[in-house]
Amino acid sequence: MTTPMFANIDDAPATDQFAFDDGAGLRVVDATFQGEGKFSWSLFDGYDSIRILTYSAGISAIVRLLDRHDFKTFECVFGSEHTLHDLRDILAFQQYAIGDTRAAIKGLKDERHTLILSRVREGQAHFRVLRKAIAHSKLYLLENTETGATRVIMGSANLSETAFGGRQSETLVRYDDQLEAWAHYLRQYEDIRNSASDEIELPPDRIERAPIELNEVPVLDPKNQTTLVIDAPNSGADPQTFDIPTTRVVERAIAARATVPPDVAALAPPFKKGQQRVSPQTRQKIAREITRHRIVRHGEDANPLDLTIDLQHATAQMSGKPFALTSKDELVRRDARLMLQFFANYSETFSGDTERLQRDYFMLWSWLYFAPFMCDARLIAGATDNIFRYPSFAIVYGKTQCGKSSLVDTLMTSMFGREYRTDKGEFRRGRLRIIQQNYRRMPVVFDDLNRNDLRTYGTDIIKDENPPPVDEHPCFILSMNADTKAFAGEIIRRCMMVYTEAALPSWKESEMNRLEVRIKEMRREMTGHLYRRYLTEAIVRLQESRMPADWLELSSTIICNLLADAAEGDAPEWLRPATWSEYAEKRHDQVKAQLVHLLRTSTRIKSESAAESGWILERDKVIVIEKTDAFGRRAHNWENVPSTLIDENASVGGRTVLNRAELEDFLGASLKGGNSMIGRLTGLFARPAT
Repeated sequence: MTTPMFANIDDAPATDQFAFDDGAGLRVVDATFQGEGKFSWSLFDGYDSIRILTYSAGISAIVRLLDRHDFKTFECVFGSEHTLHDLRDILAFQQYAIGDTRAAIKGLKDERHTLILSRVREGQAHFRVLRKAIAHSKLYLLENTETGATRVIMGSANLSETAFGGRQSETLVRYDDQLEAWAHYLRQYEDIRNSASDEIELPPDRIERAPIELNEVPVLDPKNQTTLVIDAPNSGADPQTFDIPTTRVVERAIAARATVPPDVAALAPPFKKGQQRVSPQTRQKIAREITRHRIVRHGEDANPLDLTIDLQHATAQMSGKPFALTSKDELVRRDARLMLQFFANYSETFSGDTERLQRDYFMLWSWLYFAPFMCDARLIAGATDNIFRYPSFAIVYGKTQCGKSSLVDTLMTSMFGREYRTDKGEFRRGRLRIIQQNYRRMPVVFDDLNRNDLRTYGTDIIKDENPPPVDEHPCFILSMNADTKAFAGEIIRRCMMVYTEAALPSWKESEMNRLEVRIKEMRREMTGHLYRRYLTEAIVRLQESRMPADWLELSSTIICNLLADAAEGDAPEWLRPATWSEYAEKRHDQVKAQLVHLLRTSTRIKSESAAESGWILERDKVIVIEKTDAFGRRAHNWENVPSTLIDENASVGGRTVLNRAELEDFLGASLKGGNSMIGRLTGLFARPAT
C-alpha cells in the first residue's frame, strides 16, 4: 500500500493551547494524497521505539500495545479531555490518570507486568501526564533504532480500543521515512513533553496499589522548583464547567475534582491578569494540607478497612493483607445452619407479617453479599443498561424493634468475622466522597440515621450516577427508624429499599433479652466460610459474564444452593431465588397501600364543596381534596407517588388530580362505578373488571 498523506487540520480551540512548531493554535499541514487503507495493528510492527501523545481515555489500548509489542523504549504522554481551569482541576486529572495507568500495567500478564516495570527501572519506559492545557493532537512516533526507519501516525483517533477498533469514523495519517514530517512532529511532541508534562513514578510497590493519594500527584513533587502558570479559561467561560461533550472519562475527572477539599483548593492563589501562578512553596503548603486531611481522616475513621478483589486472578485483600477465599465444607454448612436459625427467630418471636419480613430481609442479604461486585456492574451498566437496576445504596427502615441493626450486624459478621459500622458523624457530604474513594469494595454501614441527615447529605451522592474516580468503590447500607413517607421517589428509584412493619413487641422485654443473647452466641460461632464460598462461586460466574442478566437472581441463587444442604427437611418459604422484577414490583407496595386507604369508599364525596376532604371521580380523573395547614402543606405525602399518576397542571393547593388510567394500572385495580375500588391489594379489592 502506498503511503497516504492527508491535509491535517487540528480542530482545537485557538486559545490556551501549546506552541506547535513556530506558531500556536489551529495548524495546517500541506500534504499530498497518495492512497488509503483500513487500519491494522500491524502498523506498529517492525519498530522498537514508540512515543505517544494521547488523551487518557485509551488505557486499554496502552495495555494492548504493551502486551503485544516488544518495544525497547516506550514513552506516553497523557493529555486531558477537558479544560484544566485551575490547580484543583490539575490535581484531580493527574490523580485519576495516574491511577488508571497503574491499574492498566497491573492488569498485564505477569511476565509483561515484570518486563514493563524493569523497563521503567532501566529508563526505557516513561509515562507522563500533562499539567495544564488540552492536547488535542494525537501522535504516534515510531522508530527502528537499528535501521533508522521512522513512521509518524497522527490524526483524529485517540489511542483507544474504540477508535482503533473501527467503531468510530476516524482518520489517521501516516508518514513513512519522511524526514521533514518526522522532525516536525518529533519537535512538537518534545515541546509538549518537556514544557508541560510531569513523569509518573511507577515503582513496583505503587503499582500494587493503583489508586493514589491526592498529595502524590506529580505537580506537587517537592523536587519541582518551577512556578506553575495556569492560563485563565476563555472570557465568559464558567470555571466550574467543562467545555467539551461529556464522556465517561470526563465524568470521572469531574467526580475527582469534587473530592479536593475546599480548604486545600483555597490555598491556590487567585488569577491575576489572566493567569494563576502557583509557586513551589504554595504547592508544598497544599501537599502538607492534603497530608493533614489524610492523617485526620484515617485517625477518625471508625472503620479504616478496605476490601479489594481481583476478578481476573480470583484473589482478595483486606487492608493490604490477603483475604482467604478457601473454605471447608463442614464450616460452610455450619455457617449456613446458623443463618437459617437466625432467620427462624423472626417467625418464632416477631409479630406482624413475618413471612414478608423474612423474604425482604433475604433480598437485602443477597444485595449485601453481592455488594463488593456492584462497582463493576455499575460501571458496565452506565454505558449499556439502566443503572438504577444496580443500586449502590440500600436503605432498611421501619418500626423500632424490627431487627434492622441486628440483621446488618449479623450479615457483616457472616462476611468478615465481626460487625463493622461507620460513625454516624461521618455521614456528611465531603466525608462520604472520601469514604467512597478509600473503602474500595468494603460495604459501608451507617446505623440509626435520621431523616434530616439523609435529606441534607445523602441525596446528592445517591443521585450521582457518575462513577467515582477509582476503579473499586463501596456500597452503602443505611438503617433508619422511619415511615413510608420519609423518602422521595428519586431515592426509592435509586436504592435497594426494604421496609417492614413486623417487629418484636416492646413490652416483651424478657424475650428481647433472650433473643439478643442467642443472636450474639450465633455470631460468635460464625466462621466466614459461607461467604468465602459465596465469593468463589460469584467470581466464577462473573468471570464468565461481567454483566449478569439479573444480579439479584445470581446472588440469591448462590445463597439458596449453599443453604440447601443445611436446611433440615423442607427449605423455608423465604429461601428461594429472587429476581429484580420481584423486588421492583413490590418496592411501591407501601405507597399503593396508602393510596388505597386514601381512596377508600367511606371518604368519597359528591362534589368539592361537600366536605373539607375526600375524593371525587370525574370520568378520567380522580380528584383528592385535602385540608392544608398554615404553610400550605397537605396531610398526604405525594413525593412518593409516581409523577406519571399526577396531573401537575390541574393540581394546586390542597387539590391533587390523578390520572385515572395510570392510577388503576399502578394499583392493579379498577374503579368500579366510581363507588368502590376493586383489586388485589386489600380486602376491599377483587379481580379487576374486564
